[in-house]
Amino acid sequence: MPRIGCMWVPDLCLRAYLRMDPESASMSLAFSDGNETRGVIVAMTTLAADAGIVVGMRVSQARAVSADTIIRSTSPEVIDAAMIALADVASGVSARVEIDRRGRVFCDCEGAALLWASEGELAGVLAARATRCGLPVRIGIADSKLGASVAARESGGVLIVPSGQTKDFLAPFPVGLLDPDSTSAGVLASWGIRTIGQLATLPAGALAHRLGLSGVSLARRACGEDTAPLVIRPMPQSFQESVELDYEVERLEPLIFILRRLIEGVVTRIDLCGLTCQALEIRFALEGGGFDLRRVRAAAPTLDVKTLVTVVRAELESRPPSQPVTGIVVDGHSMRIRPTQLDLLRPVGPAPDVLASTLARLVILCGSDRVGVVRESDTHRPDAIEIGTFESDDHPEGGVSPPEPDAAHTGVVIRLALRAFRPVIPLEVFESRGRLDFVRGEGFGGRVVQWAGPRRLRGEWWTAEPFAREYYDVELSDGGVYRIYRDVRRQCWIADGVYD
Repeated sequence: MPRIGCMWVPDLCLRAYLRMDPESASMSLAFSDGNETRGVIVAMTTLAADAGIVVGMRVSQARAVSADTIIRSTSPEVIDAAMIALADVASGVSARVEIDRRGRVFCDCEGAALLWASEGELAGVLAARATRCGLPVRIGIADSKLGASVAARESGGVLIVPSGQTKDFLAPFPVGLLDPDSTSAGVLASWGIRTIGQLATLPAGALAHRLGLSGVSLARRACGEDTAPLVIRPMPQSFQESVELDYEVERLEPLIFILRRLIEGVVTRIDLCGLTCQALEIRFALEGGGFDLRRVRAAAPTLDVKTLVTVVRAELESRPPSQPVTGIVVDGHSMRIRPTQLDLLRPVGPAPDVLASTLARLVILCGSDRVGVVRESDTHRPDAIEIGTFESDDHPEGGVSPPEPDAAHTGVVIRLALRAFRPVIPLEVFESRGRLDFVRGEGFGGRVVQWAGPRRLRGEWWTAEPFAREYYDVELSDGGVYRIYRDVRRQCWIADGVYD
């Protein structure tokens, strides 16, 4: 029999706001479901309740009762963000998660015994992780979604209905929890059916005959069975947190303070899903209706909030918003954590999160164009390199794959190692009748004993800096074998390296 878990947040509207602004819990604050004058109060803080404000009161009445209470209209975006954060918590323990339209999150608890000692331990893990996200929840586990939902609402924290006892658990509750349509509800009321247990005793065939398909569904749900499977929520690739400011923010320090809270929420949710943060996309709503979009990333994926905040600070210090900020949306793009393969012959390197934090600080100190993986550029220019990001490099260790051996070649191959001069060394080269005669450079020089070349290399003629070189291999009287070239465009000679 399947086991379903349900997470329910009492006062979801209030908790959705407090998770982004915990300091508001110490204020007299109430929330309405509509505009500021004709709306109805749906939630309030403890101080507002002590002032005499209750749920269902008109906004105008609430203002008359307590003039000091701040009344805000509920935002569907804030509530949706809280529900998605709760679903992220469930995704950390179950692959099958559903967000219900009534503010509940269901998850499949089948197989929980393989990871936790009991369903109670699983519920404790879910509750702790939800609290970490700023959402204190009630949790119920039963054989059906209805049973789990009722258990969550009736529990003071966690309530687990033993397997096979969901029908008995639901029996004393009113039949209205089954959500019958108006026709079915009227028929049941005329029969004197008030509780789910009374409905469960009726023959299913008779209910189907009198009420049709709705009767079959009601009978099954009354017996603790689900009529529809979980609507599986796909694993998200980005995690979003947002806030609408009560007043415009112009200075950098208050803006960073708000951003830190949003980034912490994004990183916490990414961590709960077993992922890591690849980049942050930040959208500032500006005074006057405009937007300022920023995309920042550390040198390597990381979950370190301090590192990400430092990178964001550096971005805003270099290019502050042009107008005061009225709202912020932070979208964290995630990626899977790449496992590290240990080597028997090398010591263990730093932890991935520590390495990512170090790289991010290096980016801030040195610049993003000077930290990364060195790799060959897609060009024919000799020794052309570029700095690539760590996560996009094809070779995790930063090296280059060795060339495939030539199976058809059976002879002996002698390869010389070239020790490149970096920076290159300017040369004086003397020629006699088109032949190289004498070479002189810093630290070496002599007569040319024998030479090979030229090997001409030209390219990038369509750019502002084309190259044209003539390469020679020369053996000098000092005993060294060098690779040199003549830069045709600049009319100079360069020592490129020495053969070992």
